[in-house]
Amino acid sequence: MYLKQPLFLCALILGSITAINADTLKNVELPVKRISLFSSGVGYFERAGEVTGLANLTLPFENAAMDDVLKSLIVHDPSTNAPIVSYSSDNLQKTLSSLKINLSSNPSIAQILASLKGAEIEIYAPNKITGKIIGVETKSVVKEGAAVQQEFLSIFTQNKIVLVSLQDIASYSFSDKTISQDLARALDVILNFRQNAKYVNVYLPSSKKRSVFVSYVIPVPVWKAAYRLDLDGKKPFLQGWAIVDNAGDSDWKDVELSLIVGRPTSFTQPLYTPYFLTRPVLPLSIAGFAQARSYDTGFAAAEEMFYESAAAPLSKMSAAKSDSGINRSVYDTTSSKSAGEHFAFTLKNPITLERRQSAMFPFAQGDIKARKVSIFTHIPQNTAVNPALGAEITNALGLKLPAGAISVYEGGSYAGDALTDFLADGEKRFISYGDDLTLLGTVSHSSSALFSSVKISKGVLAVTEKITYEKTYAIKNSGKADKNIILEHPFTYDAKLIQPSKYAEKTASSYRFEFVSPAGKELKYIVKEEKPNISYTRIADMDYAAVVLFSTNKNFSKEVKNALAEAAKLMSEVKTQKSRLEEVKRAHQDKLSEQDRIRQNIHTVGSESTVGKDYIKKLTALDDEIDKISETINKTAENLQKAQKEFDKYISDLEI
Repeated sequence: MYLKQPLFLCALILGSITAINADTLKNVELPVKRISLFSSGVGYFERAGEVTGLANLTLPFENAAMDDVLKSLIVHDPSTNAPIVSYSSDNLQKTLSSLKINLSSNPSIAQILASLKGAEIEIYAPNKITGKIIGVETKSVVKEGAAVQQEFLSIFTQNKIVLVSLQDIASYSFSDKTISQDLARALDVILNFRQNAKYVNVYLPSSKKRSVFVSYVIPVPVWKAAYRLDLDGKKPFLQGWAIVDNAGDSDWKDVELSLIVGRPTSFTQPLYTPYFLTRPVLPLSIAGFAQARSYDTGFAAAEEMFYESAAAPLSKMSAAKSDSGINRSVYDTTSSKSAGEHFAFTLKNPITLERRQSAMFPFAQGDIKARKVSIFTHIPQNTAVNPALGAEITNALGLKLPAGAISVYEGGSYAGDALTDFLADGEKRFISYGDDLTLLGTVSHSSSALFSSVKISKGVLAVTEKITYEKTYAIKNSGKADKNIILEHPFTYDAKLIQPSKYAEKTASSYRFEFVSPAGKELKYIVKEEKPNISYTRIADMDYAAVVLFSTNKNFSKEVKNALAEAAKLMSEVKTQKSRLEEVKRAHQDKLSEQDRIRQNIHTVGSESTVGKDYIKKLTALDDEIDKISETINKTAENLQKAQKEFDKYISDLEI
């Protein structure tokens, strides 16, 4: 979108503009000239026209659109640098209560007159009476033989007080023009509120005749794309229609309409509702104290740049006969061009669309590349499924096509519906529009493990196996024609494709394979993937039997087996020394137990008795044996420590 210069970011003023001379102010209407509809739920509107002199433009908006209007409104008036934009941000009750005649509580005529005590009024009841309102009072009067309550207006006029029944008053008027104006204003506010309408006034102070425009962004229904795909004829043919809704309260008449393909960032901010900040309380400023102040960050000035891409014309093609009934002659109704990273379709002729009405407009069409396929997607195990009946289409229109539904026609009739996401220029995409009942597919799974390699590093044995995952797809073609098969196979994470060696495409979760299923035959399609699986084991944590077993593994290299055999030998020595140490410690404990028993016997029989003296001799000999066993324990412990060090050093130094 190219914006003219100069641009004015408008001064937004609440309330009325008192500095403008109402006698010279002209209310003007700028018709909508251009609309751009976005897929983000907003529309860009331009109003343009000629004005002369001091002008006021009143723009009606729904309440929900005000935040977007205040965020996006731009005014272009070449003869003024001071446009003023005014609007009211008060709610209904606050606005009504601010007027001299307060209609916020839905008052009666009596209550309105009573609230205007002291105001000068002119009434006809039926004669003219002019005076100041004293008030309204209720009196009991007899009417047709019965007492009824009746309201009377008391007026001070010509030095006397006159009571006039409200029922007898034919008309009222106020001498104070502001009261009448406030009454009219209150009624307008109530009417606008009920119509859910807000008005933004754009004042353009100038004495010249000039062309002006204003633009803004407001919420609108997103435009929708729907396609027709004809697979008959010499070339497949795609036609795109835009579905546009005018959900506003104003007609679009002779408007230039652009349809934007893209996904721009779009959000709302509560700019319309007054927002009050809580301010800190500071001490009074006295000499020696500086006022509190803050500064926004600054940026270096940048030169404004505008980009506009050359239009990409629609593909032209000659009319071709189609049994489906789709008109293949070109509707030369749109021009297309890049708009930054987006793409814009602009209708060649202005459109007229009444309020609350919708319409369809062709925005793209032409020959495309397409081929019919049958698509198997993630076939579940032990289940027979039919593939999707589909087509591979290539966008050869030179356009970026938005996401939308596709009605597919084939064989001179409707064939089914499909969906497509955003389709860039030249991009390929598969679509499906039904089930292919002439094809049936199943899948079976299997896996196997095969030794790959072994490594020893710092006492850790790493054994690598190759896990092979195999899926066998069985596909039966009961039809009379060969079928192009697209098989989507979910790939295994971190696995390498082994069979087949190549794939046609790869998505975020699947391989796509392409092959032909012969008519009236069955075929098997095998997919193999290979994934390494590494197991780590600390040799020190293994038992002796496991180390011996690994040292005889036929899959290991001779160097690895010899190293593990040596580790087993050293581990055996550690094991032997541990057994000896435990044996000697048990013998030592037995001698200590016997020693304790003999001492108890000596205590019982006495050391001077004949038996006691024999026990003392045995105790002396036992002490010598215990000393020898203690020496053996120390020596065996030293041998165990030495064997353990040799084993630990050996396996820690292993690098194979």
